[in-house]
Amino acid sequence: MPDPYAAAPGRVPRWISPVAKGALSICLIGLIAWKVPLAKALHTVASLSAPAVAFSLLLTFAFPAIAALRWKRALRRLGSRVPWPALMADTLVSSTYNMLLPTSIGGDVVRAIRCARRSARPSHAWSSALFERLVGLVALAVLAVPGIVMAPGARREIAVAILLVALLSSSLVLAAHAPFRWAARILSSRAPVVAQLGSDLADDLAGPLSSIPARLEMLAWSLLYQAVGLGLLAVVVTDWGRPDLCWAVLGAVPLALVLAMLPVSIAGLGVRESMFVVLLGQFGVASDRALALALVWLASALLLALTGVVVLALEAASAARQGGRRDVGPLPREGS
Repeated sequence: MPDPYAAAPGRVPRWISPVAKGALSICLIGLIAWKVPLAKALHTVASLSAPAVAFSLLLTFAFPAIAALRWKRALRRLGSRVPWPALMADTLVSSTYNMLLPTSIGGDVVRAIRCARRSARPSHAWSSALFERLVGLVALAVLAVPGIVMAPGARREIAVAILLVALLSSSLVLAAHAPFRWAARILSSRAPVVAQLGSDLADDLAGPLSSIPARLEMLAWSLLYQAVGLGLLAVVVTDWGRPDLCWAVLGAVPLALVLAMLPVSIAGLGVRESMFVVLLGQFGVASDRALALALVWLASALLLALTGVVVLALEAASAARQGGRRDVGPLPREGS
């Protein structure tokens, strides 16, 4: 039996990439633990008040709930009616895969695959997921603006980086259909099925999802979605008695989240925490408090990932019960 991780002659073995990313995550986490007073950061997290913890839990689960509503509206623009509970389950399961794969894009792929089984057309699941992801990047850049303007401290480099994110993500929203149209033409004779999917995606992105009302609605949903996520950290700094740090959170964390999407470590571990410390430090936030905020964000993500595991377990149990009922034939009648 051939080894699935064996490389063809002259090629890099497949296992090199995940091992390298895992090693980078470990190195970055070790560097943070060495440079930042980890015990102090953990104590800061543990000292949160009960109301702050309760409100943080509420916002943690409001995050995927709003994400599912946003996705439902994007699908509705395409003519697909998918129930919100199903999309909520897909979103939670994607959170589980986000903690296992090199980037959150992996979770988007998983939820699109699951949703494609319920959509009027499979392309609707893929194009809507891509559309909301790109608009979400625009929303992150927009939310960073008041933080950069209002928070004290050095912020010129961060402002330039956020501007680049805004320009790039906006350009991708406007021209997202182009690469799919090009791929469809190139693959039309070699891989007609893939070419048709690319053509369908281009039609969705250049059609119903390209209208101004669709883009404005998705931007509004994305602003709400991202604001709820950042609100989780605002609850924490307010509980510290430092509501003024909310501006620093707005100014620094969006860029940290964008950089954590780069597929250079497992689930962004190490990258995200490093960026929290570095970027929040530009606004005068102490390294232990910045790391505490990163740990709160990580704990929230882990909680959603565990909830996704529960969803998967319930789905597997339901499938097993249904399979068992199908396997059991009618009972013979007495005397037959």
